[in-house]
Amino acid sequence: METDEIIRSIFEESIEVKSALLHEKDCISCINEIVQSILNSLRSGNKIIFAGNGGSFADSIHLTAEFVSRFMVERDPLAAISLGVNNSILTAVGNDYQYEDVFVREIKALGRKGDVFIGISTSGDSNNIIRTVEAALKMGISVFCLTGKSGGMLSTLCPCLKVPSESTARIQESHITIGHIICEMVERHLYPELFLCKNVNKIRENINHK
Repeated sequence: METDEIIRSIFEESIEVKSALLHEKDCISCINEIVQSILNSLRSGNKIIFAGNGGSFADSIHLTAEFVSRFMVERDPLAAISLGVNNSILTAVGNDYQYEDVFVREIKALGRKGDVFIGISTSGDSNNIIRTVEAALKMGISVFCLTGKSGGMLSTLCPCLKVPSESTARIQESHITIGHIICEMVERHLYPELFLCKNVNKIRENINHK
């Protein structure tokens, strides 16, 4: 297969996975459920907590930044944290206890009843995410996970948004798309007037360009 064909096939595969998500009723309903839980939490003065391993760890940091900084509109920062970003905590817990506890110790220290925890695991079987989910549920924290096709062990513990693919790359691409949708929907609910203003400005720009 030529290089151009390989590149096109990768694009097509990614599009197919997202198209499957688009037409999956459970996907849309799960996103709405996550968004509503986040809204309830933020309006009550609570926060969103993300965690993941490897590429999913990077995704957890990325999504945290979208909430704390901004996503689509200029607005106040929204409370969100990503577990594992403090290297001293990560290495201390990994050394003094076990790697499976690195996120558990943090969520027990920083999590509060009313928070929302979103675990990200392509396999759905990451032990440190599983243990964190179990701890969060005991603490009265709302829990959701983003996983791959099977959902793994996590699907037996909490609501999981399962990306219909077994390819780690395609799953991760979809996870960040889902995360961006969640960010935008939260902003749209919390700051509808800013989106109205944004749409008005866009219309004006289009008129001026004609």
